[in-house]
Amino acid sequence: MRIAVIERFSDPSRTCDTKRVGADGGDDIHVVQLCCGGPLTRLDSQSDGSLHSIVRILWSEARRFAPLLWRCIRSLAEILTDSDLSIHDKRRLIASGLATRGGPLAALAGARDIVRLLRSMRFDRIDCFSLRGFALVPLLGEVFNIPHRDYLFSGTRYFGEFTFELLAVVPYAYWLHSNGRLLFTQGCADTRCLYYFSPAHEELVHRRSYVPITEYPSARTSRAWFDVHAFPEHLDTTKWVPPPYKAIYRNQTFRWPKELCIICNKYTSEPSAWFRRAVNFLPVPLLLDLLQLLTAHYQVIYVRPQPQDIVGDHQPIRDLGEFEAIRSRFPDVLTIQQIHACHPELSFNELQIRLFANCERFVSVLGGSALLASYFGGTNIVYAREGWEVSCNAYDNWYHLFSGAKVLHAGTHRQLRDIVRREFAS
Repeated sequence: MRIAVIERFSDPSRTCDTKRVGADGGDDIHVVQLCCGGPLTRLDSQSDGSLHSIVRILWSEARRFAPLLWRCIRSLAEILTDSDLSIHDKRRLIASGLATRGGPLAALAGARDIVRLLRSMRFDRIDCFSLRGFALVPLLGEVFNIPHRDYLFSGTRYFGEFTFELLAVVPYAYWLHSNGRLLFTQGCADTRCLYYFSPAHEELVHRRSYVPITEYPSARTSRAWFDVHAFPEHLDTTKWVPPPYKAIYRNQTFRWPKELCIICNKYTSEPSAWFRRAVNFLPVPLLLDLLQLLTAHYQVIYVRPQPQDIVGDHQPIRDLGEFEAIRSRFPDVLTIQQIHACHPELSFNELQIRLFANCERFVSVLGGSALLASYFGGTNIVYAREGWEVSCNAYDNWYHLFSGAKVLHAGTHRQLRDIVRREFAS
Protein backbone atom coordinates (compact mmCIF):
# COMPACT_ATOMS: atom_id res chain seq x y z
CA MET A 1 0.00 0.00 0.00
CA ARG A 2 1.02 3.60 -0.57
CA ILE A 3 -0.12 5.87 2.27
CA ALA A 4 0.09 9.63 2.70
CA VAL A 5 0.33 10.66 6.36
CA ILE A 6 -0.60 14.28 7.10
CA GLU A 7 0.61 15.45 10.50
CA ARG A 8 -0.92 18.50 12.15
CA PHE A 9 1.38 18.57 15.20
CA SER A 10 4.92 17.42 15.94
CA ASP A 11 4.66 16.13 19.52
CA PRO A 12 5.07 12.31 19.67
CA SER A 13 1.79 12.06 21.58
CA ARG A 14 -0.02 13.64 18.63
CA THR A 15 1.64 11.97 15.65
CA CYS A 16 1.23 8.62 13.94
CA ASP A 17 3.74 5.84 14.49
CA THR A 18 4.61 5.01 10.89
CA LYS A 19 5.43 1.43 11.92
CA ARG A 20 1.75 0.99 12.78
CA VAL A 21 0.22 3.02 9.95
CA GLY A 22 0.49 0.33 7.30
CA ALA A 23 -0.54 -3.30 7.30
CA ASP A 24 3.02 -4.55 6.94
CA GLY A 25 6.60 -3.36 6.80
CA GLY A 26 6.57 -3.14 3.01
CA ASP A 27 4.14 -0.22 2.79
CA ASP A 28 5.27 2.96 1.04
CA ILE A 29 4.57 5.79 3.50
CA HIS A 30 4.95 9.50 2.72
CA VAL A 31 4.71 11.97 5.63
CA VAL A 32 3.71 15.63 5.22
CA GLN A 33 4.29 17.81 8.30
CA LEU A 34 1.99 20.82 8.56
CA CYS A 35 3.12 22.17 11.92
CA CYS A 36 5.47 24.75 10.47
CA GLY A 37 3.91 27.58 12.43
CA GLY A 38 2.00 26.14 15.33
CA PRO A 39 -0.59 27.98 17.38
CA LEU A 40 -0.16 31.55 18.49
CA THR A 41 1.46 32.07 21.86
CA ARG A 42 -1.12 33.12 24.43
CA LEU A 43 -0.09 36.32 26.15
CA ASP A 44 -1.92 35.35 29.33
CA SER A 45 0.18 32.20 29.68
CA GLN A 46 3.62 33.49 28.64
CA SER A 47 3.69 37.16 29.66
CA ASP A 48 4.33 38.55 33.15
CA GLY A 49 2.13 41.52 32.23
CA SER A 50 4.92 44.03 31.59
CA LEU A 51 5.08 46.01 28.36
CA HIS A 52 8.56 44.64 27.70
CA SER A 53 7.43 41.01 27.86
CA ILE A 54 4.40 41.69 25.64
CA VAL A 55 6.53 43.43 23.00
CA ARG A 56 9.09 40.60 23.16
CA ILE A 57 6.40 37.96 22.59
CA LEU A 58 4.77 39.90 19.74
CA TRP A 59 8.15 40.38 18.03
CA SER A 60 8.97 36.71 18.44
CA GLU A 61 5.58 35.74 16.99
CA ALA A 62 6.03 38.10 14.04
CA ARG A 63 9.43 36.59 13.20
CA ARG A 64 8.06 33.06 13.59
CA PHE A 65 4.99 33.61 11.42
CA ALA A 66 6.46 35.78 8.64
CA PRO A 67 7.77 32.76 6.67
CA LEU A 68 4.50 30.94 7.26
CA LEU A 69 2.44 33.84 5.93
CA TRP A 70 4.63 33.97 2.83
CA ARG A 71 4.09 30.23 2.27
CA CYS A 72 0.34 30.76 2.71
CA ILE A 73 0.31 33.42 0.00
CA ARG A 74 2.28 31.22 -2.42
CA SER A 75 0.10 28.19 -1.66
CA LEU A 76 -3.08 30.21 -2.10
CA ALA A 77 -1.89 31.62 -5.42
CA GLU A 78 -0.99 28.16 -6.75
CA ILE A 79 -4.34 26.69 -5.71
CA LEU A 80 -6.28 29.54 -7.32
CA THR A 81 -4.41 29.15 -10.61
CA ASP A 82 -4.59 25.33 -10.66
CA SER A 83 -6.38 24.44 -13.90
CA ASP A 84 -7.07 20.85 -12.78
CA LEU A 85 -9.18 21.92 -9.82
CA SER A 86 -12.72 23.18 -10.27
CA ILE A 87 -13.69 26.53 -8.77
CA HIS A 88 -15.86 24.63 -6.32
CA ASP A 89 -12.95 22.43 -5.21
CA LYS A 90 -10.63 25.42 -4.91
CA ARG A 91 -13.08 27.14 -2.57
CA ARG A 92 -13.54 24.02 -0.49
CA LEU A 93 -9.80 23.34 -0.31
CA ILE A 94 -9.08 26.84 0.95
CA ALA A 95 -12.03 26.74 3.38
CA SER A 96 -11.01 23.35 4.78
CA GLY A 97 -7.44 24.57 5.30
CA LEU A 98 -8.66 27.60 7.22
CA ALA A 99 -11.07 25.37 9.18
CA THR A 100 -8.22 23.14 10.38
CA ARG A 101 -8.18 23.75 14.10
CA GLY A 102 -4.79 23.85 15.77
CA GLY A 103 -2.97 25.30 12.77
CA PRO A 104 -5.12 26.79 9.99
CA LEU A 105 -2.30 28.82 8.45
CA ALA A 106 0.01 25.80 8.48
CA ALA A 107 -2.72 23.72 6.81
CA LEU A 108 -3.29 26.34 4.14
CA ALA A 109 0.46 26.77 3.60
CA GLY A 110 0.91 23.03 3.21
CA ALA A 111 -2.12 22.42 1.01
CA ARG A 112 -0.10 23.11 -2.15
CA ASP A 113 2.54 20.51 -1.24
CA ILE A 114 -0.10 17.92 -0.34
CA VAL A 115 -1.92 18.41 -3.65
CA ARG A 116 1.37 17.98 -5.51
CA LEU A 117 2.14 14.80 -3.58
CA LEU A 118 -1.29 13.25 -4.13
CA ARG A 119 -1.01 13.97 -7.85
CA SER A 120 2.53 12.63 -8.19
CA MET A 121 1.53 8.99 -7.63
CA ARG A 122 -1.46 6.83 -6.81
CA PHE A 123 -2.16 6.62 -3.05
CA ASP A 124 -4.28 3.94 -1.43
CA ARG A 125 -5.08 5.90 1.73
CA ILE A 126 -4.64 9.23 3.53
CA ASP A 127 -3.92 9.00 7.28
CA CYS A 128 -3.75 11.51 10.10
CA PHE A 129 -3.52 11.20 13.88
CA SER A 130 -7.06 12.46 14.54
CA LEU A 131 -9.85 13.74 12.32
CA ARG A 132 -11.24 15.93 15.08
CA GLY A 133 -11.10 19.50 13.80
CA PHE A 134 -9.04 18.39 10.77
CA ALA A 135 -11.34 19.28 7.89
CA LEU A 136 -8.53 19.23 5.34
CA VAL A 137 -8.07 15.44 5.38
CA PRO A 138 -11.66 14.37 4.50
CA LEU A 139 -11.80 17.04 1.81
CA LEU A 140 -8.57 15.82 0.18
CA GLY A 141 -9.89 12.27 0.31
CA GLU A 142 -13.05 13.34 -1.47
CA VAL A 143 -11.32 15.48 -4.11
CA PHE A 144 -8.79 12.78 -5.00
CA ASN A 145 -11.10 9.82 -4.36
CA ILE A 146 -8.78 8.29 -1.74
CA PRO A 147 -10.02 6.65 1.50
CA HIS A 148 -8.94 8.39 4.69
CA ARG A 149 -8.43 7.11 8.25
CA ASP A 150 -7.22 8.44 11.58
CA TYR A 151 -4.74 6.76 13.92
CA LEU A 152 -7.13 7.01 16.86
CA PHE A 153 -9.74 4.92 15.06
CA SER A 154 -8.19 1.72 16.41
CA GLY A 155 -5.63 2.70 19.05
CA THR A 156 -4.13 5.32 21.33
CA ARG A 157 -0.71 6.91 21.73
CA TYR A 158 0.09 9.23 24.65
CA PHE A 159 3.19 10.28 26.58
CA GLY A 160 1.74 13.29 28.41
CA GLU A 161 0.68 13.91 31.99
CA PHE A 162 -0.66 11.00 34.05
CA THR A 163 -3.80 13.00 34.91
CA PHE A 164 -4.75 13.59 31.28
CA GLU A 165 -4.04 9.98 30.39
CA LEU A 166 -6.48 8.81 33.06
CA LEU A 167 -9.02 11.48 32.14
CA ALA A 168 -9.31 10.90 28.41
CA VAL A 169 -6.86 8.43 26.86
CA VAL A 170 -7.48 5.31 28.96
CA PRO A 171 -11.31 5.62 28.88
CA TYR A 172 -11.25 6.16 25.12
CA ALA A 173 -9.01 3.10 24.67
CA TYR A 174 -11.40 1.03 26.78
CA TRP A 175 -14.34 2.34 24.72
CA LEU A 176 -12.53 1.12 21.59
CA HIS A 177 -12.01 -2.23 23.32
CA SER A 178 -15.68 -2.42 24.32
CA ASN A 179 -16.68 -1.82 20.71
CA GLY A 180 -14.26 -4.36 19.22
CA ARG A 181 -12.05 -1.70 17.57
CA LEU A 182 -8.95 -1.62 19.75
CA LEU A 183 -5.84 -3.00 18.03
CA PHE A 184 -3.02 -1.33 20.01
CA THR A 185 -2.08 1.18 22.69
CA GLN A 186 1.19 3.07 23.21
CA GLY A 187 2.36 4.81 26.37
CA CYS A 188 5.26 5.55 28.71
CA ALA A 189 7.04 3.01 30.88
CA ASP A 190 4.94 1.32 33.58
CA THR A 191 1.58 1.79 31.85
CA ARG A 192 0.85 -1.82 30.90
CA CYS A 193 -1.33 -2.27 33.99
CA LEU A 194 -3.49 0.68 32.90
CA TYR A 195 -4.10 -0.95 29.51
CA TYR A 196 -4.48 -4.55 30.69
CA PHE A 197 -7.29 -4.95 28.12
CA SER A 198 -5.12 -3.94 25.15
CA PRO A 199 -4.25 -6.70 22.67
CA ALA A 200 -0.90 -5.01 21.98
CA HIS A 201 0.43 -2.46 24.45
CA GLU A 202 3.82 -0.84 23.85
CA GLU A 203 5.79 0.94 26.55
CA LEU A 204 8.08 3.42 24.80
CA VAL A 205 10.86 5.51 26.28
CA HIS A 206 9.44 9.00 26.67
CA ARG A 207 9.54 11.47 29.53
CA ARG A 208 6.07 12.73 30.40
CA SER A 209 5.25 16.36 29.66
CA TYR A 210 2.24 18.60 29.25
CA VAL A 211 0.44 17.45 26.09
CA PRO A 212 -3.13 18.55 25.29
CA ILE A 213 -5.69 15.77 24.82
CA THR A 214 -7.81 17.78 22.41
CA GLU A 215 -7.93 15.01 19.80
CA TYR A 216 -9.83 12.79 22.25
CA PRO A 217 -13.65 13.06 22.39
CA SER A 218 -13.88 13.91 26.10
CA ALA A 219 -11.65 17.00 25.90
CA ARG A 220 -12.76 20.59 25.50
CA THR A 221 -11.83 22.45 22.34
CA SER A 222 -11.86 26.08 21.32
CA ARG A 223 -12.54 27.43 17.86
CA ALA A 224 -9.88 30.09 18.37
CA TRP A 225 -7.17 27.94 19.98
CA PHE A 226 -8.25 24.30 19.54
CA ASP A 227 -6.26 23.35 22.66
CA VAL A 228 -8.01 24.62 25.79
CA HIS A 229 -5.83 25.04 28.86
CA ALA A 230 -8.53 23.88 31.27
CA PHE A 231 -10.68 20.91 32.20
CA PRO A 232 -14.24 20.56 30.84
CA GLU A 233 -17.13 21.61 33.06
CA HIS A 234 -19.11 18.67 31.71
CA LEU A 235 -17.44 15.52 30.44
CA ASP A 236 -18.34 14.13 27.01
CA THR A 237 -18.90 10.43 27.67
CA THR A 238 -20.12 9.38 24.21
CA LYS A 239 -16.83 7.55 23.50
CA TRP A 240 -15.62 7.20 27.05
CA VAL A 241 -15.74 4.09 29.26
CA PRO A 242 -13.44 3.81 32.33
CA PRO A 243 -11.92 0.34 32.80
CA PRO A 244 -13.22 -1.64 35.83
CA TYR A 245 -9.90 -1.57 37.65
CA LYS A 246 -11.39 -2.49 41.03
CA ALA A 247 -12.98 -5.69 39.73
CA ILE A 248 -9.87 -6.66 37.77
CA TYR A 249 -7.21 -5.92 40.38
CA ARG A 250 -8.98 -6.79 43.66
CA ASN A 251 -6.81 -9.32 45.46
CA GLN A 252 -6.12 -11.21 48.68
CA THR A 253 -2.44 -10.28 48.89
CA PHE A 254 -2.77 -6.73 50.17
CA ARG A 255 -5.12 -7.13 53.09
CA TRP A 256 -4.59 -6.30 56.77
CA PRO A 257 -6.59 -6.93 59.96
CA LYS A 258 -7.84 -3.34 59.85
CA GLU A 259 -9.71 -1.78 56.93
CA LEU A 260 -7.48 0.11 54.52
CA CYS A 261 -7.32 3.89 54.21
CA ILE A 262 -4.94 5.33 51.63
CA ILE A 263 -3.53 8.85 51.82
CA CYS A 264 -2.11 10.15 48.52
CA ASN A 265 0.12 13.20 48.61
CA LYS A 266 2.42 15.10 46.29
CA TYR A 267 4.91 17.95 46.56
CA THR A 268 5.86 19.23 43.13
CA SER A 269 6.51 22.45 41.28
CA GLU A 270 3.25 23.63 39.73
CA PRO A 271 3.74 25.55 36.47
CA SER A 272 0.36 27.28 36.75
CA ALA A 273 1.26 28.82 40.14
CA TRP A 274 3.30 31.97 40.65
CA PHE A 275 7.04 31.18 40.79
CA ARG A 276 6.13 27.51 40.15
CA ARG A 277 5.51 27.06 43.87
CA ALA A 278 3.82 23.99 45.33
CA VAL A 279 0.19 24.79 46.12
CA ASN A 280 -1.78 21.56 46.28
CA PHE A 281 -0.13 19.29 48.85
CA LEU A 282 -0.58 18.06 52.41
CA PRO A 283 2.07 19.79 54.58
CA VAL A 284 3.64 17.73 57.35
CA PRO A 285 1.59 19.18 60.28
CA LEU A 286 -1.67 18.59 58.41
CA LEU A 287 -0.59 15.09 57.37
CA LEU A 288 0.22 14.18 60.97
CA ASP A 289 -3.15 15.51 62.11
CA LEU A 290 -4.89 13.27 59.57
CA LEU A 291 -2.88 10.26 60.67
CA GLN A 292 -3.86 10.98 64.28
CA LEU A 293 -7.51 10.83 63.21
CA LEU A 294 -7.21 7.71 61.08
CA THR A 295 -4.67 5.29 62.54
CA ALA A 296 -6.97 4.16 65.37
CA HIS A 297 -9.55 2.96 62.84
CA TYR A 298 -7.58 1.90 59.74
CA GLN A 299 -4.42 0.45 58.38
CA VAL A 300 -3.16 3.61 56.73
CA ILE A 301 -0.96 3.43 53.62
CA TYR A 302 0.85 6.59 52.60
CA VAL A 303 1.48 7.13 48.89
CA ARG A 304 3.80 9.85 47.65
CA PRO A 305 5.87 8.72 44.64
CA GLN A 306 9.55 9.55 44.62
CA PRO A 307 11.52 10.37 41.42
CA GLN A 308 12.80 6.80 41.14
CA ASP A 309 9.27 5.37 41.38
CA ILE A 310 7.61 6.94 38.34
CA VAL A 311 8.32 8.43 34.92
CA GLY A 312 9.12 12.10 35.52
CA ASP A 313 7.46 15.06 33.85
CA HIS A 314 7.79 18.85 33.73
CA GLN A 315 6.80 19.19 37.41
CA PRO A 316 9.89 18.24 39.47
CA ILE A 317 9.24 16.33 42.69
CA ARG A 318 10.46 18.21 45.77
CA ASP A 319 11.52 16.97 49.19
CA LEU A 320 8.74 17.37 51.76
CA GLY A 321 10.62 15.68 54.62
CA GLU A 322 7.61 13.80 55.98
CA PHE A 323 8.81 10.19 55.91
CA GLU A 324 10.93 10.44 59.06
CA ALA A 325 8.10 12.18 60.93
CA ILE A 326 5.69 9.39 59.94
CA ARG A 327 8.11 6.66 61.04
CA SER A 328 8.70 8.39 64.35
CA ARG A 329 5.12 9.25 65.29
CA PHE A 330 3.14 6.52 63.49
CA PRO A 331 5.30 3.41 63.00
CA ASP A 332 2.28 1.31 62.00
CA VAL A 333 1.65 3.48 58.92
CA LEU A 334 3.04 1.82 55.80
CA THR A 335 4.50 3.75 52.89
CA ILE A 336 4.09 2.42 49.38
CA GLN A 337 7.90 2.31 49.14
CA GLN A 338 8.04 -0.12 52.08
CA ILE A 339 5.44 -2.36 50.46
CA HIS A 340 7.19 -2.15 47.09
CA ALA A 341 10.44 -3.32 48.67
CA CYS A 342 8.61 -6.50 49.72
CA HIS A 343 7.04 -6.99 46.29
CA PRO A 344 9.70 -6.15 43.69
CA GLU A 345 7.93 -8.41 41.18
CA LEU A 346 5.31 -5.66 40.74
CA SER A 347 5.88 -2.37 38.98
CA PHE A 348 5.12 0.75 41.00
CA ASN A 349 1.89 1.50 39.14
CA GLU A 350 0.63 -2.07 39.32
CA LEU A 351 1.31 -2.16 43.05
CA GLN A 352 -0.52 1.14 43.43
CA ILE A 353 -3.54 -0.16 41.51
CA ARG A 354 -3.64 -3.43 43.49
CA LEU A 355 -3.57 -1.51 46.76
CA PHE A 356 -6.27 0.90 45.58
CA ALA A 357 -8.46 -2.02 44.45
CA ASN A 358 -8.69 -3.26 48.07
CA CYS A 359 -9.52 0.15 49.50
CA GLU A 360 -12.79 2.07 49.99
CA ARG A 361 -11.43 5.20 51.70
CA PHE A 362 -9.03 7.65 50.11
CA VAL A 363 -7.59 11.04 50.98
CA SER A 364 -5.94 12.53 47.90
CA VAL A 365 -4.60 15.75 46.43
CA LEU A 366 -5.45 17.51 43.18
CA GLY A 367 -3.73 15.77 40.29
CA GLY A 368 -3.15 12.24 39.10
CA SER A 369 -3.62 10.56 42.49
CA ALA A 370 -7.06 12.14 42.99
CA LEU A 371 -8.16 10.96 39.58
CA LEU A 372 -6.73 7.47 39.98
CA ALA A 373 -8.39 7.07 43.40
CA SER A 374 -11.72 8.00 41.81
CA TYR A 375 -11.50 4.86 39.64
CA PHE A 376 -11.99 2.58 42.67
CA GLY A 377 -15.37 3.45 44.18
CA GLY A 378 -15.76 4.12 47.89
CA THR A 379 -15.14 7.64 49.17
CA ASN A 380 -12.40 9.92 47.89
CA ILE A 381 -11.77 13.16 49.82
CA VAL A 382 -9.74 15.48 47.59
CA TYR A 383 -7.73 18.42 48.89
CA ALA A 384 -7.47 21.04 46.14
CA ARG A 385 -6.77 24.73 46.71
CA GLU A 386 -6.52 25.91 43.12
CA GLY A 387 -6.32 24.45 39.64
CA TRP A 388 -8.38 23.59 36.58
CA GLU A 389 -10.38 20.94 38.44
CA VAL A 390 -11.41 23.54 41.02
CA SER A 391 -12.21 26.17 38.38
CA CYS A 392 -14.65 23.91 36.52
CA ASN A 393 -16.04 22.24 39.68
CA ALA A 394 -14.92 18.85 38.35
CA TYR A 395 -15.14 17.13 41.74
CA ASP A 396 -18.88 17.74 41.90
CA ASN A 397 -19.62 17.56 38.18
CA TRP A 398 -17.88 14.44 36.87
CA TYR A 399 -15.18 12.85 39.05
CA HIS A 400 -17.78 10.34 40.26
CA LEU A 401 -18.25 9.06 36.69
CA PHE A 402 -15.04 7.00 36.80
CA SER A 403 -16.50 4.43 39.19
CA GLY A 404 -19.48 5.84 41.04
CA ALA A 405 -17.18 6.95 43.86
CA LYS A 406 -18.33 9.51 46.41
CA VAL A 407 -15.97 12.42 45.75
CA LEU A 408 -15.77 15.24 48.30
CA HIS A 409 -13.75 18.42 47.78
CA ALA A 410 -11.91 20.29 50.53
CA GLY A 411 -10.37 23.65 49.71
CA THR A 412 -8.75 24.44 53.05
CA HIS A 413 -6.90 22.55 55.76
CA ARG A 414 -9.80 23.02 58.15
CA GLN A 415 -12.32 21.71 55.64
CA LEU A 416 -10.15 18.67 55.02
CA ARG A 417 -9.85 17.85 58.72
CA ASP A 418 -13.59 18.28 59.22
CA ILE A 419 -14.57 16.10 56.24
CA VAL A 420 -12.09 13.36 57.16
CA ARG A 421 -13.37 13.38 60.75
CA ARG A 422 -17.01 13.24 59.62
CA GLU A 423 -16.61 10.64 56.87
CA PHE A 424 -13.86 8.38 58.20
CA ALA A 425 -13.37 8.90 61.93
CA SER A 426 -16.83 9.41 63.42
